[in-house]
Amino acid sequence: MKITYLLLTVLLFQANAETLAQRLTIKKASTSLRSIFTEINNQTGYSVIYSVKHIERMPAVSVSLADVPLERAMEQILTGLPLDFTIANKEIVIKEKRRPRVSSPSSIKETALEVIQQTVTGRVIDEQGNPLQGAAVRIKGTSQQASTDADGRFSFTNVDPSAIIVVSFVGYESKELPASVNLAAIALSPDVSDLDEVIVVGYGTVKKSDVTGSVVSLKASDLTPGANVNVQQLMQGRAAGVQISQKSGEPGSAMSVKIRGVSSISAGNEPLYVIDGMPVNDAPPVSGSGAAFVANPNQRNPLNSLNPADIESIEILKDASATAIYGARGANGVVLISTKKGASGALKVNYGANYGFQEVANSVRVLSGSEYHDVLNAIIDDGGGSASERVDDNYEADTDWQNLLFQRAQTQTHDLSFSGGANNNRFFVSLGYFGQEGVVQTSSVDRYTARINYDNTVSGKYGFGINLTTSYIKDRINSFGTGINEQSGALYSAIYYDPTSPIYAPDGSYYRSTFMTMDNPAALRDGQNANSDSYRTFGTIYGEYFVLPGLSIKAKLGGDVNNSQRNVFVAPFTTQGLPGGVASILTGTRNYYMAEGTVNFNKTIGDRHAINGVGGVTYERFGSYSFTGNGRGYALPDLGYDAIGSGEQALNVIGSGRAGTILASYLARVNYTLDNKYLITASFRADGSSRFGPNNRFGYFPSAALAWKAHEEDFLSDYSFINELKLRASYGSIGNQSIANFLYIPTFSIGGDAVFGDTRYTTINPSRNPNPDLKWEAAIQTDIGIDFAFFKNRIRGSVEYYNRKTTDLLLSLPQPLSSGFGNRTQNIGSMRNTGVDVQLSVGVLQGDGFNWGIDGNISFLKNKVVDLGPLNRIIQGGAGFINNASIIMPGRSISSYYGYEVLGVWQEGDDFSTTTDNVKPGDLKYRDVNGDGTITDVDRMILGKPLPDFTYGMANTFSYKNLSLMVYLEGSKGGSILNSMLVDSYFPISFRRNKVAEPYLNRWTPSNPTNEYPSFVNPTSQGQRQVNSRTVETADYLRLQSARLSYNLPVKVAFFNSLNVYVVGQNLFTITKYSGVDPAVNSIGGDVLKIDFAAYPFTRSYLMGINLEF
Repeated sequence: MKITYLLLTVLLFQANAETLAQRLTIKKASTSLRSIFTEINNQTGYSVIYSVKHIERMPAVSVSLADVPLERAMEQILTGLPLDFTIANKEIVIKEKRRPRVSSPSSIKETALEVIQQTVTGRVIDEQGNPLQGAAVRIKGTSQQASTDADGRFSFTNVDPSAIIVVSFVGYESKELPASVNLAAIALSPDVSDLDEVIVVGYGTVKKSDVTGSVVSLKASDLTPGANVNVQQLMQGRAAGVQISQKSGEPGSAMSVKIRGVSSISAGNEPLYVIDGMPVNDAPPVSGSGAAFVANPNQRNPLNSLNPADIESIEILKDASATAIYGARGANGVVLISTKKGASGALKVNYGANYGFQEVANSVRVLSGSEYHDVLNAIIDDGGGSASERVDDNYEADTDWQNLLFQRAQTQTHDLSFSGGANNNRFFVSLGYFGQEGVVQTSSVDRYTARINYDNTVSGKYGFGINLTTSYIKDRINSFGTGINEQSGALYSAIYYDPTSPIYAPDGSYYRSTFMTMDNPAALRDGQNANSDSYRTFGTIYGEYFVLPGLSIKAKLGGDVNNSQRNVFVAPFTTQGLPGGVASILTGTRNYYMAEGTVNFNKTIGDRHAINGVGGVTYERFGSYSFTGNGRGYALPDLGYDAIGSGEQALNVIGSGRAGTILASYLARVNYTLDNKYLITASFRADGSSRFGPNNRFGYFPSAALAWKAHEEDFLSDYSFINELKLRASYGSIGNQSIANFLYIPTFSIGGDAVFGDTRYTTINPSRNPNPDLKWEAAIQTDIGIDFAFFKNRIRGSVEYYNRKTTDLLLSLPQPLSSGFGNRTQNIGSMRNTGVDVQLSVGVLQGDGFNWGIDGNISFLKNKVVDLGPLNRIIQGGAGFINNASIIMPGRSISSYYGYEVLGVWQEGDDFSTTTDNVKPGDLKYRDVNGDGTITDVDRMILGKPLPDFTYGMANTFSYKNLSLMVYLEGSKGGSILNSMLVDSYFPISFRRNKVAEPYLNRWTPSNPTNEYPSFVNPTSQGQRQVNSRTVETADYLRLQSARLSYNLPVKVAFFNSLNVYVVGQNLFTITKYSGVDPAVNSIGGDVLKIDFAAYPFTRSYLMGINLEF
């Protein structure tokens, strides 16, 4: 860390030197001021602006300066002369000093006349500081106008100080400025239409109008600044075909990102992230197991190390034409993240901060103490449960265990950045801090980040640069336990613990119910402590040689090093901590190194042909190492993991592991344009991965795309309202290498002891049946789309159809018992995703200071398993008490929920002769699918699917002068979720576990013969039907994800270049029929299944913040 910060400091001072520390060395005798000013320009690059007639009247001067700072040098040069100066924006302006006047009536009149008839001069430049010759400059409301000269300068005389100067130039946005302000450097910004916008694609950039693939570009200005804590939140709901869901509300938890559905059953389904040209490994930093390892089903977000405030743009590549250049890692889409760069000009300093709080948006409504007493005793009276578990009428407490764990949590963010540079170099440096308490006590995260981006061009022939970020993250993750069910931790216990139990026993210890096998939630809150520290540094350094105009060679080196440690202690006053406490330390190191060489070319041939492309090679090496130490039974438990070896030696366990992979690749892409109308893109990548055996080590991934700019055709020239009309199509192959390492190599494990003769030997047993013929999962994708823009881009968008078929799915298949192995990984089966993505932006109202814009998207998805090779179905999935929750079968969506359809409740007077099952009035009535009179496994049916039919998002932005309001909605339709809390509630009342309130408060009784909920007297009379149409619920929702009200203070009231204040609310309300904490939650379901298992609750947050630039 110290070396990293030292490097940041050195590079910052190097980049600032030219702008902030100009020094002069001049020795001249009896020399004109004009000659000295020319020398100043030569040494510093600063322009010296002066009136020739004033300077010519000045006497010759003698100057002797040796390494003197610029400002002090100017003071010495002008000593004794009636001249003054100012320095700003790389310009030195020389002006006459004011002479005092006698306050006679005539002099007052002269002074007034001088003010009224002042001379206005200025200079017009572009964003890089280059002069703009021929810019039109006029005084608003008058006939006075002028054009700038070769140096971008203009001048007016007899100008009213209250006048407005209007500056315009073709291809740039016009500016209006008061005549009274400093006009020495009027910087115009390019008037870039959406079509001329340059976006990032794999290994290069391209104009948006020339894109042939499916790419969604999100700029920093499109996002919700100050309200996002990770990269995925920036993207959520902004792009059609990209489904982003938060797995839980825990600080720092991972988010699920799916681009156009899922492509694999057992391999990864997350996209590849590329930051500033370097692929980022998205695996969690450490993992491990052992008796003391406090489980955390919510993986930490691997992109937490990246500060969202540093992001300039995000490009999401969705089709094969865009992603094939990433080959074996492109099957699930690619997310390109570009961080901010500096710009030539004066130093800019930005500071942003926000502060706010979070609260639980929704919790699980369980029975209160009084409800628990009444309901459980009534069910026991009706013949359910056990009389020994009756709740005493004089129960001791009415404890809301969830509320005991929850808190109003504070959150704050601070970001500071510096940017600037000269003509040949640019720098951006940032520091950031993010701190967030969890809404569950004893959970939190703190993140510290630093970044430097630096680019330099030498003599127009060479270029080099560095993009480097470093971070330190500290988090507490104490809400989950050491296992499943009764050992699932404080949140699980808070839902199910007896609400009539007190927090503490009379002796002050934590109360322990004699009926329950789980611990008191307060004991788990205070007795399970897990703290993690993660240090990560990643970035790239590059060098580039510009061989010829349009031809360059670039070499890049990259690295990503992550060191993490997780310390855990489970106190002896918990069940899992007996005896003497349990401690665990898990350390992990992950490192990634990349070397890349590319050749870029760009050639225009005549007026009709343009061709550009890139070719290159990459070499990537990934390695990891982990070490785990567990101890148990400490005489002094307070030492915890600080003395892990002091436990009972017989109970101590240690373990370690190491892994590494290599990926070597060749890549190429060519773009050809004819008449700026017809575009062709072809790309190819060959990947060789050590994860696969020698028989199939290399995979080859080609793609091609065509596009036609119909709006450039003559026959549409009369339709002036059409700004863009582009048809495009692509086809290609992409791969997926996200599988376990070295499945083609046999592995062995230590077995039991064997005795030969009088000697005991330790045996070694084969533990994996290798498959040397394993090959890549490959996805063949077709994409057809249309991009459009009408009425001066007030209506713009795209419509796309895609069809992606994944073949050679990797699955673990059961083996004959005679083989000695249980399973073997093989390539079988295929799966298809088809859908339509629609993106639309509308400028509803524009003018008179008020603007209203709508940006919306909707994505339709159909997922279908095509075949499973020799298998006709796979039944799998579950958590806790739930087993075999889903089915994978041809013709159906992946991991469809598989269980029993509930028709209602058996009522008095029903014909019970239709079933041979032991049912009574008040029991659930299931559909007898095969009509044999009994409910068995063959009566299971598909009840829903995790993947929704469509997702959507819409942002409404309203602005009036300096005030703006952004309201963002997002939602999902057609998906389902398995609610494990309802599964538990449909079990018999036993062990005094609490239950979800709604079904029990409205249960069937003879006086309340509802057809909705059973009596719960004997809910498993027909067996444990855990997955049914009551426990599988709809996951449809509409959410007001965020609302942001901001105000830009006028610059004239402060010394800031800009000052913005805002308030933000997030997750403000959700419309849904789901009865759990949130329909988007997926605490332990994995990539292809959604299960709400005592999830960390989602939060509602309120923030206020400020952004300054000066």
